This record gives sequence, C-alpha cells and structure tokens, in this order.
Amino acid sequence: MADILKKLKIERDSIYIQAAQIVATLQEAGYKAYFVGGCVRDLLLGCKPKDYDIATDAKPDEVQEIFSSARGVGKRFGVSVVPAETAEFEIAAFREDGFYYDHRRPAWVNYAGITEDAVRRDFSINALYFNPADNTIIDLVDGKKDVENRALRMIGDPFERFDEDWLRMLRAVRFAARFALKFDLLTWDALRTLAPMISGIPPERQTDEVRLMLLGPNPGRAVGLLYSSGLWAGMWQDLPYTTCRVRKAVNLLKKKKSKSSVWASFLVDLPGAAMINICENLRLTRSEKKALGIK
Repeated sequence: MADILKKLKIERDSIYIQAAQIVATLQEAGYKAYFVGGCVRDLLLGCKPKDYDIATDAKPDEVQEIFSSARGVGKRFGVSVVPAETAEFEIAAFREDGFYYDHRRPAWVNYAGITEDAVRRDFSINALYFNPADNTIIDLVDGKKDVENRALRMIGDPFERFDEDWLRMLRAVRFAARFALKFDLLTWDALRTLAPMISGIPPERQTDEVRLMLLGPNPGRAVGLLYSSGLWAGMWQDLPYTTCRVRKAVNLLKKKKSKSSVWASFLVDLPGAAMINICENLRLTRSEKKALGIK
C-alpha cells in the first residue's frame, strides 16, 4: 500500500486539491465524503485523472446548504455539481438502484449507505472510495486486489449485471484495452454470451464508446476484443473483419488521434458505397463524415 499512497501524493495537482477541499468541507459539516470511481482507479493505476467524482451521505438539499453555488443536475439520482476555481465537481449521494427496466436505467433509486452504493457499480476497479484527508481507501468489493492484478471483474453476477445495462459490454472492452487489463473468466464468459444483445443499443451510444476506444492508448487491443467477444458481429454484420485490413487500420490508428481522423483509419480500404453505409449506421458527426469525404 505504501507504493500506492506514494503515487497518490504525486498526483496532488490543483484539481486534486480543489476536490479534496470539497471533501473536507463536507466532512467538517458532519458528513461522510470520498473520492469515488474512475479517479480512484486512475490514481491507483498511476494515471492522471481527468476529473474527480465525490460520493457522500449528504443529500442534494444538504449539499446546497453547504455550497450555495451547487446546482442539481440529476435530482432523481441525488447528483449535484459544485463549481470551483478551475473545474466543476460532481457530488452524488450514496444510493441503491432498483431493477433495470430497459437495459439502461433503473426503475427506481433510493438513498442508501456506502455498501449499497458500492455494489450497484459496474466493475470492482470502479467501486473504490478514497479519503484524501488521511489517504485511506475503502474497498467493499475486493477492487484493490483487481487493480493490483490488472483484472477486470464485474461486481456480482456478471450475466445479470451486463443484462441490466448492455452498454457495459462496450465499457468493459474500453477499460480492458485502455488499462491493459485481463478479463475475469466469468466476466468474459458473460460478455461473449450476451454480445448479440449489443444490437439493442442505439447506434449513437455504440459509436460514442467505440470512438473513445479508437482514441485511446491501445486501439489495436480494443479492436481485437471487439471481434473476439462477438460485439463486432453484433454491431457491424456488414463490416468485414480481415486480418490484413484490420492490421493496416490498427497501424494507422496509432498515428492518428483526432476525432475526425480515427474513422478514416478504422474504415481504411472499404469501398465507397460500403463506407457510406457504415457511416450512416455509426451515426458519425458532420465533421467526421467530412474527414471521410462524405457529404
């Protein structure tokens, strides 16, 4: 743990300091408050977080009493945003989720404790809580062990958790590629079994996740995982996956990292008509189409 805490101390930039001050203010008012989710995962993996999310037992109205500038952005989910000097910070109340009625959203949410808040999250590496006041980590799902082993494991029954929100399948591939993680066997089995369900996700949401993969540090692994998991076939039945074309696409992706250029690399060597059809299915933006020479 000493090595991990040393890494955390290195990451105390201005955004970290502002987030830590918000946590301290909540704690001074008598509430529990911690960094949570991706920022804790990134710190433990030695990456610089892009933002800091905060979890607390304070309700939105109580957050508003403490921070007059706070505004509610997801009242149903107990979420507030507090602006600071150089960034805005999302503060979410501990909650538990009801059943998912449309493979995307819970039917209801209730305020709850930190245990319920942890187990409702998707992957164990995203369910860690960090207290910047004393550098302690609260781990209720064995997430630290998975971070140390670079393992991607779904919390709870992976078949049920993927079926709650089908987009989690794409998030799993993105995380595995971005952080060089290996899949827990049950998580991988569930992903491959449920991969055909990906066709039920709106194309725009599919494309948002794939775009992040292609812009990430390891697009080649992301592409390989999309194919080997069965997600490729579920999303793009008409997009050929040939070793030669994909190898060329991956080499190009390593060089091109702008939002508009990655699709030209990914769709390299496709005939014009096929490219236009795929672009329509992907719901690409106007600038992305323009980069491909499509009006």
